Amino acid sequence: MVEECVHNASKLCKADVIEVTSNGNDVVGTNKGTMCGTYEYREHYRADAGLSKEEYRERFDSQH
Repeated sequence: MVEECVHNASKLCKADVIEVTSNGNDVVGTNKGTMCGTYEYREHYRADAGLSKEEYRERFDSQH
């Protein structure tokens, strides 16, 4: 589990569903050929403030 993912809850994935996709390699028989399509970067300030991406962007834009 990637610590910077919004779905990370104490190193456990809390996403309702996950999407596993190919990483561009035609051979997906191993974990090296796959990646998590559900990953979403956790902007710590946004997530800690409880804002959606849109709300965070609006607030950021209005301040700059």
